[in-house]
Amino acid sequence: MATVSAFTDNNLDGQGFGYLDQKAKARYALPLRFTPAVGTTLIATGLVMQSPIWLGSAALVALSGALFPTGMVIDLIYNLGVRHLLQAPPLPPTPRPRRFSYFLSAGLLAGAALSFRYRRPALGAVLAGSVAIGATILTTTLWCLGSWIYRVLFESSSPGSCRNSGPVSGRAGG
Repeated sequence: MATVSAFTDNNLDGQGFGYLDQKAKARYALPLRFTPAVGTTLIATGLVMQSPIWLGSAALVALSGALFPTGMVIDLIYNLGVRHLLQAPPLPPTPRPRRFSYFLSAGLLAGAALSFRYRRPALGAVLAGSVAIGATILTTTLWCLGSWIYRVLFESSSPGSCRNSGPVSGRAGG
């Protein structure tokens, strides 16, 4: 039976995927890196171009992840196309901690877009750069700062509750 390391297991639990068993976590560990990897690329491109339109669009993509557990734009691209090419499983619904992270990213990216629009490139670079760094960490380690913040703010009174967050919609992954 395929398993993941304790580090990966803990990081996936922290994002709200604690309801998945070891076999499912092993199947999803790589596919769950797709969305942050694409997001990092989009954000870095907008940052290099210092484009308010590009970063504003990235904010809308992140917002789609915050609002729609099964309908984040990048997840849909993966589920409807990329996964078939890779013969990989569809992504499970996005749990609340990871959706909260998308919400934070959307706000920072909107701030970056406005900063570049109103000629405050240093502020724009800090805001978009922080999201790019967070997404890079998520891509490489599956540790999510936004999910950690979610747990500190909303689950601090019930230790281990991130293990029981369960899916946020009726769609089962797999």
